Amino acid sequence: MLAAVAQFQQTANAAAQAWQQQPPYIAYRVSVAVDIPAMQKYRVITRAVETRTRDDFAVLQDLPKGQRQYGQSFPLLPTFDALSYFRVSFRMADPVRMHDPLSGVKMEQPITFNASAPANSRADAVSIALRNYYPHYADDSTDARLHLLMDPLPALTHDNDSTFYLHDVYIDPQTSLPIRVTYVGPTTELDIDYITVENHPVVSHAFYKQTLVGPLHIGRTTYTIDAHYDQFTFPQKPSDPKLASAP
Repeated sequence: MLAAVAQFQQTANAAAQAWQQQPPYIAYRVSVAVDIPAMQKYRVITRAVETRTRDDFAVLQDLPKGQRQYGQSFPLLPTFDALSYFRVSFRMADPVRMHDPLSGVKMEQPITFNASAPANSRADAVSIALRNYYPHYADDSTDARLHLLMDPLPALTHDNDSTFYLHDVYIDPQTSLPIRVTYVGPTTELDIDYITVENHPVVSHAFYKQTLVGPLHIGRTTYTIDAHYDQFTFPQKPSDPKLASAP
């Protein structure tokens, strides 16, 4: 078993390589549950999505026979690298009425070692150097399923306005690819699960939780977005001509 630091570096590089080799198009079905208990609001959105991966341009069809529209992958691109530099720009007004909750997740660039962060990066998930985390194997780590705990250090968290930090990385030791990645913070959680379909690692489940605090810390509203993906295909040519045209 590699040392925890070396294992994280190897896994980050493997995830970055998979992202760089992602298929040109990906089609899938996704079911997204949006829940706001304090407002007694709950909604499930089910869509068929086909995406051009190089610029995340997608056609989205509400199922069974609803609206058809174009935009960003819903709720996030299945080839998303959860160990990358990324931003969550989504802000809740009322996600139960919104068509695209959590579609503000944007990758800036994958992490590779020895790679440095962009000088102007304001990424929510900051993993700019492993010296900012203390990685160690969890007690439930096995030869068949590695589990790294990533403890953020003060050098990373001091005067940092990020709402969450890398917490767990579960790894397939055969491929070094992540099979689950979690981020945890005082008000935000992000949990991403992966499967491999036709040799492509793709997101099978994404869970996002955020607690909004009112002015003067009066009042709190927590909402969750829970997405399950299936029916993946990787067409060489898209079914929609708009996806085939240049961005």
